Amino acid sequence: MTARQAPALLPRLTAAACLLLAPALGHGNDGHHIFWEVKGAHNTVYLLGSVHMLKAADGALPAEVLQAYQRSKSLVMELDLSDTGADSLLAPDLDAVLLPEGKTLSQVLPPDLYTSFTTHARTVALDPATTERFQPWFAAILLEQLALVHEGYEASAGVDMQLTQSAAADHKPIVALETAAEQMGYFARLKLDEQAQFLRSTLKDLDTDDSDPAAVIRAWQHGDVAELERLYREESAES
Repeated sequence: MTARQAPALLPRLTAAACLLLAPALGHGNDGHHIFWEVKGAHNTVYLLGSVHMLKAADGALPAEVLQAYQRSKSLVMELDLSDTGADSLLAPDLDAVLLPEGKTLSQVLPPDLYTSFTTHARTVALDPATTERFQPWFAAILLEQLALVHEGYEASAGVDMQLTQSAAADHKPIVALETAAEQMGYFARLKLDEQAQFLRSTLKDLDTDDSDPAAVIRAWQHGDVAELERLYREESAES
């Protein structure tokens, strides 16, 4: 995982968030959390981080987060996941995902990069033929998400989805800071050679331990803000 991949459209592993309530972050045996309480003259805001995809064994939310959720009148999130299923993500924004008519991924990528992509795709049961019309940025994100799933990470176990489901059940308002269309736009506006660089960097991350999500998860679980900052600064410098 890299800091350049923080937009959580599909969902990236971690991102900052705030709440009135917002997605919550980790908890370790020492009782530390990535969790702040800000009191004003008239209300209280809880500030937390979010892990978008987790393994089921890591998904339990700490009691402090659940208590803050119960006290909160609304949930402020990066995206409103109750309104961003796969169909709604893609249907209105195909131009941001698909290459121009007559263009294919194998045509717009350098041969070595396309070969590397197809090799990685097959390891996560992604048929390269189904990605031929995708823009390189979307192929990169799709591949990374499937790689996380292949390692046992689940969006359903992530903090965002857990709290979204709770808010839906409790009829608690959800305020979204961004839309899926906006996040897609950040990537779709990249030139094709920049998208190719993005894909190449993603493949490199998948081949090394530097992008191991477990390091981020460990820091998250122990409320280690310093380590999270170090990891993000390190990845930001690389990209």
